[in-house]
Amino acid sequence: MLLFVLQVFHTLVFIAAISCLAVLWVYALTGRLARLAPWALGFPVAIFAGVMINGECVLQTWAKRLSGIEEGWARDILFLPEAVALSTIPVCVPVFAVTLLVVAARFIGPRVIARMRPPAGPSRG
Repeated sequence: MLLFVLQVFHTLVFIAAISCLAVLWVYALTGRLARLAPWALGFPVAIFAGVMINGECVLQTWAKRLSGIEEGWARDILFLPEAVALSTIPVCVPVFAVTLLVVAARFIGPRVIARMRPPAGPSRG
């Protein structure tokens, strides 16, 4: 029963993480959802930190313990086939890195351009 609860929770975490990436891309490409972008950034960063500290998804480690599997993969998400689930981290980390760069460009770019412009004032001439 606890493994099923973990699978449901991990499925919700997966959906939330993809939703956060969608919010970040909307912000990066259009500038909309600027108020949600910092919040949307926090969730994938927390997941990324957990993966980097643990070496794999923390929920995968827990699923292995609950199912008694020492090596390999334990089903810890409801709807993804094993091949897709195993490639999620190797695919999502580069996607997240590119997302961070694009979000940073959206956030920092206008500020840098504004500093490069000469100050507005009366024209001399």
